[in-house]
Amino acid sequence: MRGKREQGIRTYGDRGRRVRARAAALLAVVVMAFCGLQQSAQAVPVRGYTGWSILMCKVSDNASEPHTAGWLRNFFTDSGAGTGGMYDYFNSISAGAVQIRNSNAAGWYTMPYTLAQEQGRDRWTRFQDCVNAAKAGGYTVPAGHRTIVVTNVGIDWWGAGGAIYLDGTGLGSVSVAHEMLHGYGLGHSFSNDTSYRNAPWSAPGEYDDPWDEMSAANVYGSGTGGTYGNAQPVGLVGYQLDKLGWVDHGRVAVAPAGWSSHTLTSFQSDDGSHPKLLRVPIGSDPFHYYTVEFTRKLGYSAGIPNDVVLIHEIVNGTPYLQRTLDGGARLPVTSLNANGDSISTSISGGTATVTVYSATSVAIYGPNTCVSGYVWRDGDFRDYTCVAPATRSQAAADNAARYSRWVSGPYGPHTCISGYVWREAWPGDDVCVTPAVRSQASADNAAAPSRVLHP
Repeated sequence: MRGKREQGIRTYGDRGRRVRARAAALLAVVVMAFCGLQQSAQAVPVRGYTGWSILMCKVSDNASEPHTAGWLRNFFTDSGAGTGGMYDYFNSISAGAVQIRNSNAAGWYTMPYTLAQEQGRDRWTRFQDCVNAAKAGGYTVPAGHRTIVVTNVGIDWWGAGGAIYLDGTGLGSVSVAHEMLHGYGLGHSFSNDTSYRNAPWSAPGEYDDPWDEMSAANVYGSGTGGTYGNAQPVGLVGYQLDKLGWVDHGRVAVAPAGWSSHTLTSFQSDDGSHPKLLRVPIGSDPFHYYTVEFTRKLGYSAGIPNDVVLIHEIVNGTPYLQRTLDGGARLPVTSLNANGDSISTSISGGTATVTVYSATSVAIYGPNTCVSGYVWRDGDFRDYTCVAPATRSQAAADNAARYSRWVSGPYGPHTCISGYVWREAWPGDDVCVTPAVRSQASADNAAAPSRVLHP
């Protein structure tokens, strides 16, 4: 079963070529493994110590246990840091913004249903069957946890809205990372090639961006084998990182009206100074624009063929990779003239140059734009939490007073003076504030999803 899960993943080297050679006959089966249960994948910034409960469930007519709780805990959480599992992947691609901690793997719990009965139930009922079995066995999912159901036999495979359902006999890093990203709020990525169909049931162009993990099972995974059995997942393209709030405020540029030139660094080898992502307006619609990024053959993107500049057209929250549509190799375009805009690109060493003509000037705030009446808190360079303007002013004032409120004490050199506590709006936020401000930060974090403007 695990072998089937690997098919469709683009890998390199002799073993990778053998994997690809075996793929054709099973492709239709495999792509189903990466099908996310589609809900509205809303743009919600994700930050901090994200907790997951991994629930291990058996059907009543099969007692097998394909993995131990310890193995699953190492695969998914910080207990396996350094082993190439999901903690390492998300810590890396988010540049430390997300760390999978305060998590647990529990089970195996036996559900009161046979394999045939579970196969005949709808997806959310199957998911709840395992949650109920875990609760009956003494484990209740903590508030705030996202939940992963792992079954001991192959039943289903999907992810949506903080809920993940996996076949425990075929776990692998590429497919699991894809479903967990559904759980963090991402949808599938596409290309502009409407002639591409990954499977009979998929939409035109869906899964046609192999530089982006949200196109699994059609991605440039790197290597085979390893601790968790198959290729490593590829990274995410810039729009997806932006949507999750993993791009610093100051590292996104917007092309002004007229001609302009921009130097881009890459997400994989940041030079610390140039923008990582360029937005180019299309007309006056703030949810319709191009993104331009420089992607290097490094890190989790080591499996891509070569360094490349990628241009995506963002349409109502979905990124469409712009490919050549001349009947040839279907390569990413290096330039375009469309929608009143002109974009040309070139690569020189560790940076890329982008020359743009934009027909309009629109202040695009991107996928984490706040609804009317709210602004980003801006407690630091990656704080996309939407708050009232007065709260933003309070955060700026508290930041300015930061050092005057520190004193060395039993909790380290950043202990707060009497009457103040750490704000803790995100892990490591040691700005000292009043208890009321700390409570406000927690309330704003909880309300953040409802304050983001969705297309």
